[in-house]
This record gives sequence, C-alpha cells and structure tokens, in this order.
Amino acid sequence: MNGLADLLGHISPAAAYTVLATAIIGESILLVGALIPTLVLMLTAGALARTGSLHLPGVIAVAAGAVMVGDALGHRTGRLLGKRLRTAKLARRIPATAWQRAENLMNKRAGQTLLIFRFVPVMRTLAPHMAGITGLPYRHIAPYSALGSVAWASVESGTGYTAAFSLQHIA
Repeated sequence: MNGLADLLGHISPAAAYTVLATAIIGESILLVGALIPTLVLMLTAGALARTGSLHLPGVIAVAAGAVMVGDALGHRTGRLLGKRLRTAKLARRIPATAWQRAENLMNKRAGQTLLIFRFVPVMRTLAPHMAGITGLPYRHIAPYSALGSVAWASVESGTGYTAAFSLQHIA
C-alpha cells in the first residue's frame, strides 16, 4: 500500500473521510490523476468499512460528494483556463486532430462521456476540464456527474469491502 492509504487506517474516522475527500478533489482539479492514488484509497476505505473503522455508506457519500465538487471545479478550471490549458507545454504534444475529436465528443455526448470516463483513470480527470474548455454549460453534465460519482464510489469502495470480507473468510 502507499502512504495515503496507510494513513487512513491510523487516523480518526472524521480525519479519514477528510483525507479521502481531499484526495479525490485534488485528483479531479489538479490534473494529477496518476499521482493521487484514489483507487487505492477507495479500496482501503472499503476494507476499513468492512472492519468497522468507517461506514460504507459514509465512504460512498463522501467520495461521491467529493467527485461532484471536483467535477464542478474541473469544469470551471477548463472554462476559465481553456486556451492556456490547451497550449501548455504538455498539451502541445497532443495532436490537433485529437483535440478536435475530444471537442466533437464533448459537444455531442458530454454527459455520457463523463459518466463512462469516471471509471477510466486520468480520463476521469480530463473529461470535466474538456467540457469546460468547449464551453459546455455545467448544468448539461451535472446529472451525469452525480450518477457517475455514486456509481464509481459504490463500485470502488464496494470492491474493497468485498475483498476484505473474502480475506476474512479465507483466514
């Protein structure tokens, strides 16, 4: 495990929920999805819920709420910094045709894209930003963000919960 996940098991439940929410929001708005291990955190939180240290509905609610906040902030960042994000040093490595395809996808199916990409690391971070860059109003993607956040939080923490349950039976 990593340091953040280990931290969850050694702090109070209120602090654990705060760490979880902060990490998820950070992944969503800072464009560092690969560096913030939310999958490991969610699996750990689910396992801790199985042991009774945390409550599974609480983990799901905190994570889903953090995703919705992160998506809204990511969209806002994309909207405010769109041109600069697209011309940044790293973004210039992306071919113009890829940018155009992403814009077309956002213009035609932004909500569905956001929902599906919630389950794809890195893409879940980029999708709300891309929606903002294209100028799509947040209200068009908000219902998909809400649905995707609850589904994602349930699946990832539920997997940790189930894995912990299975390990207890094996032991």
